[in-house]
Amino acid sequence: GPDDFIWCTLRTGKVLHIDPTTGNYTTILNLTSLMPSGGSSEPGMLGMALHPDFQNTPKVYIVYCFMSGNNVRERLVSFDWDGSSLINETTLLNNIPGNYIHDGSRLVISPDQKIMMTTGDTGTGGALSQDITSLNGKVLRINLDGSIPSDNPDPASYVWSLGHRNSQGLCYGPTGILYESEHGQNNSDEFNIIEVNRN
Repeated sequence: GPDDFIWCTLRTGKVLHIDPTTGNYTTILNLTSLMPSGGSSEPGMLGMALHPDFQNTPKVYIVYCFMSGNNVRERLVSFDWDGSSLINETTLLNNIPGNYIHDGSRLVISPDQKIMMTTGDTGTGGALSQDITSLNGKVLRINLDGSIPSDNPDPASYVWSLGHRNSQGLCYGPTGILYESEHGQNNSDEFNIIEVNRN
């Protein structure tokens, strides 16, 4: 992070603030009570990104899974950083269907200051990832306040690209290309260049 500390999510529901010099860390957010239990280790606290102007706007964006009745769900939230903990949780995108497998999810802030977020297909074998009305199995593009960017392919939809299985890596290269990695079932993992409105 811009404070020269490492910011780290744990699937168990914590965010750690780590001093890379000493290895000492503090837990700055603990949502372990919300995390799904049982099944595989795939759902939980997943992606995190810091506001692009963190010094003046100390916000942190996080995507995590939670239980809604007997169902796993996923939400994108923001927190304010007060210098010692994450406070003032604000929900930006809620109730994305989840599962005990294939939840994604990674976050990165684009050069034009949008949240790029991956979602998994929840193990549906591609049905949801190919459904343009579903947010699952997609790369989403979201304004920093949680609204839909007016220049998305569909100005009423967060969907930026579709057809993804279980995307757990996302980053921008030095020339502005957005790279994504996703897992195959037992092999055939993919390393993809993400382009707008592509399948």
